[in-house]
Formats: sequence, structure tokens, C-alpha cells
Amino acid sequence: MRKITIKEHIVNYAKNKYYFNINDMKKYFAEKKMEYKKDTLKKNLYLLKKGNLIYAAGRGWYSTIKEEFKLNTKPVEKIIKLIKEKFPLLEFSCWSTEQIKGFFHHLPSQFVTFIHTDKDFLQSLKDFLSDNNYNVYLNPYKIEAEKFVELKTNTVILRPSISSREPKQQHFAKIEKVIVDLLMENKKINLIDIEEYKKIVSNIILNYRINMAEVLDYSERRKIQKKIQNTIIKLINSTIVTFS
Repeated sequence: MRKITIKEHIVNYAKNKYYFNINDMKKYFAEKKMEYKKDTLKKNLYLLKKGNLIYAAGRGWYSTIKEEFKLNTKPVEKIIKLIKEKFPLLEFSCWSTEQIKGFFHHLPSQFVTFIHTDKDFLQSLKDFLSDNNYNVYLNPYKIEAEKFVELKTNTVILRPSISSREPKQQHFAKIEKVIVDLLMENKKINLIDIEEYKKIVSNIILNYRINMAEVLDYSERRKIQKKIQNTIIKLINSTIVTFS
């Protein structure tokens, strides 16, 4: 009987998975009492990526999903340009629920823009945006939101940045940040319920490839890594993908 190659073992392990972590794969190989050399494993992962059979999904993560997620920046381009012109040196990141409207199960009647920046600049930014006809709230929480936050056109919520290592491309937040922040906003202001959140994330990560390592790293800094990880792992293991 022909011996199965390490490359074939990797393909067999990955074939029904949307995403997989190299450490989980190594544990699987250990349970099967499979022997392999570290360099051989590394080489074969490289060859499978080169052959477009698997794709990189962040440090230690791989995916069988070919198409990478591209977040529509148009809904936030105007406000980002406005802030940059007034505060050219300000570090901030911005995203809006409108950017992911195609992934909602129940489309909201109004969208909300979230801006994260240094806490010392929040009040100045609030005053500036209010003067430019934005409906701005400074770091509201659930009790305050229930009483005062009115979701209408041009609603903006300002939050202090967690760290300079937030997943962003210049001032545009990346989808990896949005996934984590969206869950935080569910906790802070009850923006959407948890089932809607799961549907949104499922629609994104099961159809498009994201950087799983960035999601988990950022969720750790936001102190919700376990909740994010449990949610995502359940989602990526709940449906079988066809490997090609």
C-alpha cells in the first residue's frame, strides 16, 4: 500500500474546514501518531499555498476560502476626509455599520459611524463634528444610550482607542477590527442582539477570507478573546465546506 504523503495528510485535514490553525493540525497529527519533520511540514504548507489549495489567514492560520474580504470604504470616506483636514496629525480609526449592511439579516433603519481616537481628543472631535451637522455621542454606555442616544442620519459614536495596534489601514478600520468592535457595541449600547451578530459574522467569514490572527489578537486587547473565539470557532465548524 502506498504511503500517504504529508501533503496529502494536510489536504485531508483541511478539506472540510473554512479555517484551521497549524497548532490544531499538529495536535491532530500527534493523535494519529503521524511522524513528520518540521521543515517538511513548512515546505508542504508553502507548496499548497503556492498552488492555491490553501490560503494564509494570519499568523498560524490558514483557510480554504480563496476570496479575501474587501471592506467598502465609501460610507466613511467623507467623514474621514473632514477630520483629516481639521486634525491632520490625529491618529484615529473609523468604521460604519453601513459598510457591512449587505451582511445583516435584519437591515437597520439607520446606520452608525464609530470613531476611535486618543481619549484626550474626544471632546474636541465631538465639538467639531457637531458643528458640521453630525449627531455625535461621546463614549456612551447602555444606560446613557437607552435614555439619550437617538439613531438618526449622521449618527457618530466616539470611543477611546484601545491601542495603536488596532487593525486598520491608515484611518479606515479593517474588517478584523469591525468584527470585534461590533460585539463590544452589543455589550455597551445593545446595538444589535447576539443572534444578529452571529449571522453577520457568519455571512462574512464563511464567504470571504479574513485575518483570523488579527481578530483574536485585537479581541484579546479588548478583553473578549474567549467570547470571540468561542463564537467564531463554532461558526467555522458548523458547516462543511467543499474543498477544491
